[in-house]
Amino acid sequence: TVLEQRLGQLLAQQKNLKAINKEIDLENYSKAISICQEKIETGSRYKSWCLQTLAQLYTRVGDNAQAEKIYSDILNNRNVPWAKLGMGQVLNLEQKYQEAKDYFQDVITHNPNLIEAYDGMTESCERLGQHKQAQSVLQEAVALSPRLVTRQKKLGDICLKNNDVEAATDALRKAVSYGENSVHESPEHYLALGRCLSDLSTGDKTDSGKALAKEGVTVLEKASDRFSHDETASISATLIEARIYRGQDQNERAEDTLHKAECLLEESELDASIGLEFAKTLYAFNQEARAQEVLVKLSERYNDNPEILSQIEALMDEPEDLATRLKAKELNKTAIKQVDQGELPEAIDSFTSAIALTPRHAALNLNLVQVIVKHTKTSGDTSKLKLAEEAIQRLSHIPEQHHQFKRLSHFKQLLSKMTTPTE
Repeated sequence: TVLEQRLGQLLAQQKNLKAINKEIDLENYSKAISICQEKIETGSRYKSWCLQTLAQLYTRVGDNAQAEKIYSDILNNRNVPWAKLGMGQVLNLEQKYQEAKDYFQDVITHNPNLIEAYDGMTESCERLGQHKQAQSVLQEAVALSPRLVTRQKKLGDICLKNNDVEAATDALRKAVSYGENSVHESPEHYLALGRCLSDLSTGDKTDSGKALAKEGVTVLEKASDRFSHDETASISATLIEARIYRGQDQNERAEDTLHKAECLLEESELDASIGLEFAKTLYAFNQEARAQEVLVKLSERYNDNPEILSQIEALMDEPEDLATRLKAKELNKTAIKQVDQGELPEAIDSFTSAIALTPRHAALNLNLVQVIVKHTKTSGDTSKLKLAEEAIQRLSHIPEQHHQFKRLSHFKQLLSKMTTPTE
């Protein structure tokens, strides 16, 4: 039968290539490379497999140029989908993201079921700052192959970057569901879903809002139960749960849940993930000074970690709920457009409205100062300088580690000169 024939061919191939696969399993990549080369040179009937494996091995050992040469030689002779895919992957590694994206797009157009091309193109788009496109490409991938947990989690992360919390919730629900009782099950998937459900249900007293809050509590309790051995996960789950109750005005329950979390954590020795979760929860409970203190201490402890510092800064800048942050973002976009069109007084009004929603946002306040300085210099009208001084005062909480600190110092000095009367 056809099946017997195929099985026979597969067994013959496995036997012939056993030595290569054995070295790969042992991570003896240089040995695997030399056996591949030998097979290719002696005209093996499995030359195509050997070329594909050889290129992949070269990328594993960091020799991207050799991998690129293999793909290039193949593509100069014929249009082979796996070679185009491999070329895109190598170009991503070489940070040639636009070229890589073009290869992946070509593969997707002609071979839409080759899922790895969507993953590669997602990375290219992200590196190019095209987060909306990255989201839509990955959504196409999960529509074709929904059960890969890591891809659903990745989609959730990208959706959150785009402030698309509903799409993120959908992806994370699937990551949790498909990951259950598998090697891919992770507390972070449950926590990320809990955070989304907290964001979506905060301030929403409708039946759907209450249902989202209830789902969030269930997800977080499940996380605490399934990962009871993981102290970080348990504390984080309890903190997010406290925010959900707070967002539904179940204040007594919220206070009890926050107290339960506080009993579990050591405030002087918080690691980054719990520290950020704790600060976010304190902001939700209007304990701003305490939240600020937690974040400043974290920024001192992690001053050599840019990723953690950027998370600290984001929370310092916008501790408000999701709906408020989104309104402020829209006003900020409007203001930037008005600046580009030379409508400075209107831009000042838009920035002021945005700041009323997110008063601690460093970039927003400094954008306002910058526009006021420009407006004052071009018009001679000094009436807005008081607004600029207030914006500077609002940023007194910013630590030296904050990436806007130098800009703040610059505008402080500039305003001081502009507002000091000349003799």
